Amino acid sequence: MKLQDIGNMTTFRSSGRVRKVGNWSFYDNDDMERIVYHYGTMMGSIVNNEGTWNFVPMSTGWGSVSDQGGMNKIIRNFGWYYSRKGGEAKYLQG
Repeated sequence: MKLQDIGNMTTFRSSGRVRKVGNWSFYDNDDMERIVYHYGTMMGSIVNNEGTWNFVPMSTGWGSVSDQGGMNKIIRNFGWYYSRKGGEAKYLQG
């Protein structure tokens, strides 16, 4: 599995089993939610709302280059991106 595959919701399995992709991990729960972690920090979740998958930001982590690169691969199909512009990490829509 590649990092961008975490954002591919066709792989959703409500097993609660933690799966790892390098320093990233995620699990799918029975509430139709995928929780994404980087080095143990919860970065966000992807939730199913009436048949549509949506990204919900939880944390910007440490604001590192690897946080930015990984999250942008994971959330690119949800209309979000992670920015570190100006030294401040944040999630933006658009």
